[in-house]
Amino acid sequence: ILPPSTLPPCGVVRIVGSTVSSMQITPVCSALVALFVLIIALYDARERRIPNFLVFPAMLSGVILHLAWPIDGRMAGVKGVIAGFLLLVLPYATGGMKAGDVKFLMAIGALIGWQNGVNTLLAGLLTYPPLALFFVLREKKLLLTWLRFRRLLLGLLGFINPGVKLLAMRLELQDTSGADSVRTPFGLSLAAGALIVLAVGGDWPVDWT
Repeated sequence: ILPPSTLPPCGVVRIVGSTVSSMQITPVCSALVALFVLIIALYDARERRIPNFLVFPAMLSGVILHLAWPIDGRMAGVKGVIAGFLLLVLPYATGGMKAGDVKFLMAIGALIGWQNGVNTLLAGLLTYPPLALFFVLREKKLLLTWLRFRRLLLGLLGFINPGVKLLAMRLELQDTSGADSVRTPFGLSLAAGALIVLAVGGDWPVDWT
């Protein structure tokens, strides 16, 4: 185990024991990232957007910190940024989420590495359904949401099979209500996912070691 004097102020450390290898996020990093994601979650819940003036400095800080303390590799922060982008660029391109959500995950990956960025997304996806259901029921738009969810899903599948897009177009013709969709801030789910990853130490739901 690395002595405390060699630990970076924020980053991911690979701890190798006699029989196991695990990834641990340094305590200072955990506290800073937790504070960061909580601020983003509150802002997203209130304003329904994630501000650039918060995510870009966090993203840059993560990249610089990994370059300065290359415990898990100098490019760990850059890899986290790239992973966050690649994971959410398709949902963004199809209108499934906003650019702020993509940049938020990129910032998380920059701070705690691409593996934990992936785990943040996976854990966040587990928290999204109950959050989305809460907002849908609160606004009484269950049937409308189900219709538009199917249209979005078929639109995504249309990238694999273009013929499926015809089904999505048919559903679009049925959507004549003109009502706004329920806006469930995905930043809340990403924040929850990050907090879960921080709480369990970075090896859940996927152990990358």
